Parts: sequence; structure tokens; C-alpha cells
Amino acid sequence: MKIKNKGYKWIPLQRAHPLPPNEELIQVQMHELKIDRAAALARLDEEARTVEFWINDLYQVQVRRYPSKVTPGTNLIHLNIRRRDGEACIRDWRHFQQIKNELIGPECEAIELYPAESRHVDTSNKYHLWGTDDPTFRYPVGFEYRDVRYEDDSENPGLKQRPTSMRVVGK
Repeated sequence: MKIKNKGYKWIPLQRAHPLPPNEELIQVQMHELKIDRAAALARLDEEARTVEFWINDLYQVQVRRYPSKVTPGTNLIHLNIRRRDGEACIRDWRHFQQIKNELIGPECEAIELYPAESRHVDTSNKYHLWGTDDPTFRYPVGFEYRDVRYEDDSENPGLKQRPTSMRVVGK
């Protein structure tokens, strides 16, 4: 699947149902977690019940929601993003922003964490965003204002911006 952003029409994510576990996945669970087959199947069944799966033509996103221990009534949200073809994302920031907007909310924030090596997880071509569904929460880092530009400022070196060509299908 070759993707060129120029003229790309964003297809909104749609809710999907997880595929039944295959033998390879069951074996991986058993081996990595050192559990028997029944426990592996139970774990995969629990994941299918508690994880949301969303897809479009490019991406598959798993959404996990955890009740916040700090702010009752809100959820911490983990977005596990990968390309549907399994290849590495040549990450498009606008795509990830759109995924966040659709699955968490346009006024909710999410971050990508570059962890300490002791917490480093890198098992496949996946990207992880961590956020909250509280639209009033703001991380104590980042800009305090909005500044979005789509015009090219080619007279100033290093300030080249691509035009907004990512249009949402149906809009």
C-alpha cells in the first residue's frame, strides 16, 4: 500500500470487530506469559471484550480505556496505532492528530512517550498515544495557543509547510 499524502482523502475510522485468535497468537501468549492454553484463550477473550478496534484504509487502532485514579469520572486512554499492512509508519503527524480527534476528542489531549530504557517496549511497527477523555485537562507542557499555517513560507529557510491536502471523505 503506497501512500502519498498529497491529495489524500482521509477516510474516517470505523469500529471493527477483532478476528478470532489464531493458533500462532495463542502459542505466543502461552510462551510469552508462561500460561496454559485455557489461560491464553481466556486472556484473548477478555481483550476482545474490553479493547475497541477501529480501522480505515490505512490504520488499525486498538483503544483501551482505564478509569482514572486521579480524576473520578474520566478515563485514561491508550491508542495503539499501526498500519494495516504491517509496514512501518512514515508517520504523518496530521494523521495521528486526526486519529486522536476521532477516538478521544478534538479538545482532548494525548501524548507520545519516549520512555526510560527500563520501560522501553518495541515489539512491532506500532505507535502509542496516551491521553484522557477530559477535554479540560492540559498536560503541563506544550504551547498555550493555536498557530496552524498551511501556506508555504519558502522565503524563510526551514519554514516550508505542505498545504492541507488531507481532506476528510464526506466533508
